[in-house]
Amino acid sequence: MDRLLSDGRDFRALIVYSNAMAQGYTVLARRYRSQDFSQLLGQEPIAQTLRNAVTSGRIAHAFIFTGTRGVGKTSAARILAKAINCPNCQGGEPCGQCSSCTAIAVGEDIDVIEIDGASNNGVDQIRELRQNTGISPTRSKFKIYIIDEVHMLTTQAFNALLKTLEEPPPHVKFIFATTDIHRVPATILSRCQRYDFKNIPTDIIAAHLAAICQDEKAAAQPGALHRIAVLAAGSMRDALSLLDRVLSLGAGEITESLLNDLLGTPPLTDMCDLITAMLGGDAAAALTRADAMLASGMSAEYFVSELTVIFRHLMVMGVCGTNTGLVDVASESRQQLAVLSARLAPQLAAHHIVICDHTVRQLRNSTMPRPLLDALMVRFSMASEFAPIRQWLKELPGGGDAAAEEKKNDTAPRLISPTPAPQSTPADAAPARQHSEPPSSTRKTPITANMSAISQQPRRTVTDGEHAPPQSIPAEDRPVVDPAHATDAATSAPELAACIAALKQTGGSSGQVIAGSLMGWKWLDDASGVILQINKKVETFVQGQHARSRIESAAATAAGRPVKVEFEALSTPETDRKPTPLASTHPSPPPQRISPELQQQVLNHPGVKLLQEKFNAQLVQIEPLAAVADEIVVPDAS
Repeated sequence: MDRLLSDGRDFRALIVYSNAMAQGYTVLARRYRSQDFSQLLGQEPIAQTLRNAVTSGRIAHAFIFTGTRGVGKTSAARILAKAINCPNCQGGEPCGQCSSCTAIAVGEDIDVIEIDGASNNGVDQIRELRQNTGISPTRSKFKIYIIDEVHMLTTQAFNALLKTLEEPPPHVKFIFATTDIHRVPATILSRCQRYDFKNIPTDIIAAHLAAICQDEKAAAQPGALHRIAVLAAGSMRDALSLLDRVLSLGAGEITESLLNDLLGTPPLTDMCDLITAMLGGDAAAALTRADAMLASGMSAEYFVSELTVIFRHLMVMGVCGTNTGLVDVASESRQQLAVLSARLAPQLAAHHIVICDHTVRQLRNSTMPRPLLDALMVRFSMASEFAPIRQWLKELPGGGDAAAEEKKNDTAPRLISPTPAPQSTPADAAPARQHSEPPSSTRKTPITANMSAISQQPRRTVTDGEHAPPQSIPAEDRPVVDPAHATDAATSAPELAACIAALKQTGGSSGQVIAGSLMGWKWLDDASGVILQINKKVETFVQGQHARSRIESAAATAAGRPVKVEFEALSTPETDRKPTPLASTHPSPPPQRISPELQQQVLNHPGVKLLQEKFNAQLVQIEPLAAVADEIVVPDAS
């Protein structure tokens, strides 16, 4: 045995080497598994609670640990089993040196039974487990059953476990672990102490990976380790598995380029360059960069998923600031994202996320994913064509404030009308409402500044002798009158207004429709009833039994006595155009005729040019301010 081999190696050394080779390599996830509560990273509150329970002796008969994969559920179950049965337990922590602790650590303790719920989910296995619970532990204080992935048990298996779980023998403890707590019956949950394991923070995972690399004598860049931690998505086991893959390459240093070659994940810099091309409207550059990433072996579905993550970072940074903790990226990458977030509006980033999600679902069922991906790149590159109207209004000489002031001022002219109106010169100027005018400096905006010539229309106040609705009737309740029947309607305008107000007080959308359909009120010759003039478009609806009863009740309220109601259908002016509510019963005059010189001034206005350029709009009609007044204010008759 002591002789040397022909190549000079000691025979005894060869035997030791052969035994080591037969034992195999132990992965990092097993070698660096937590052995006590202090090593349970990211779950400190749970570790402290379990430690206090062991110290005080208030140990429940059943526990259930829930959380995503690789966060320490099974490790915590083993640590708790060791702490319960360890004879040298100090402060709730197992010693880790006794025979019980070492046997539980390698899964060879006969009093701690680990069961895989996925492969032992039948009712027969649970019945056998229930029978074995009656047997006392061999050498430890408690017999502990650890059932992993307990949600995989069948309904019959859960039912068979219920009674034993509620009243187990005094020497039995149950510890369940699951990644899908919602599949566990409520009858099981109510019999267990529940502990929710949270995802491990990225910085804790990265720090743990750095410590492991130091123990393994492997050099690693902090950015590369942080990226592994991000890819692990809160799972320590996934992070250790990725680190194992990188270390198996035998490279001298773990770098981000090495991760790109191994994992096929695009670096953040390339994704930022792609989004920069999109924001610049360069569709060709965006297609070229996307093609390079796909050529590296990345699938179209995974590429869009990574793009969605970047857009999410930009959206959150745009809303919460560049230093928000909701974006988990390395410090050197945060500056790149901060620059892009300043260029991309959060609402547009949110829109891109929705489009990416829709595209991913389409890619899964498409036989031609590449055209869909290229269309997505072109669409994002041309996103400026779909900018909101507010952004274009800011391009006006007065900016967005001027546009908001235009909307607020009732006297602003309407430059574009949906339907053309006949051009005729009225005999008298149009009536306009009388109220305190704002200063011209605040009323004139860039659009109205060149329209001063048509805005100086004579205004007059309705005299007391003219018929008008009472001042107490709100503007929205005032009647809509057909000019062709204004004389008949004017003689009974207060009754019509009261009828409309009574209809609106009945509530509901139908009452609003009925009230808007009334256009006039005429008494019959014998004054025993009234003729209500209605819009011809809603004649069928108003003639219905439900609407008719409402109108008769409202007419009786307006007249102060029961009246007989008849209807007369009228066509609205301007080819059935919806009439504008007027406070007065006087007909509206036709629009003013605009001189060619003034029309050319309007066409040359930068605001009009912007609307024509962006929306391909056409100037149909120009109306003076007096022609667009929506009400006439009269003095109180009283």
